[in-house]
Amino acid sequence: MAMTDELRVSVSPRLSAVRSLAQMVEEFGDANELPDQQIYMINLALDELITNTVSYGLRGVSRPKIEITLQVSENRLVLTMEDNGRPFDPTRNTNPDLSSPVDERPVGGLGLHLIKTFADRVDYEYSDGKNRLVMEHDLTPAAR
Repeated sequence: MAMTDELRVSVSPRLSAVRSLAQMVEEFGDANELPDQQIYMINLALDELITNTVSYGLRGVSRPKIEITLQVSENRLVLTMEDNGRPFDPTRNTNPDLSSPVDERPVGGLGLHLIKTFADRVDYEYSDGKNRLVMEHDLTPAAR
């Protein structure tokens, strides 16, 4: 896969925005010949990240913004999400209890755990009033 393609989207800070974004991701994935499972996992990650950001991170922010970039280059897929909400590093302290029975576990954390497990690399930074999360996926045939 030697093509380079990019999708940049400013997402409305509403939970309903996830649905239209999912359609764009599917079209992007199809155009770049990404496996259906990869497209599904990207949409799952975006659903989780946007839901958390809208529900918690952007409360009280006067001009909330969420920017999504998907980029396929060489054998890599890079998903970047930026928002101007409160600082929150999803790469820290998000390991849920997977050993207790489901009905005894505390609520939360499983979605972020799935995101981190799915990605080959996850980086976070808070700079200039913005959260920036970058998830990278290896697209080489052996990694699929």
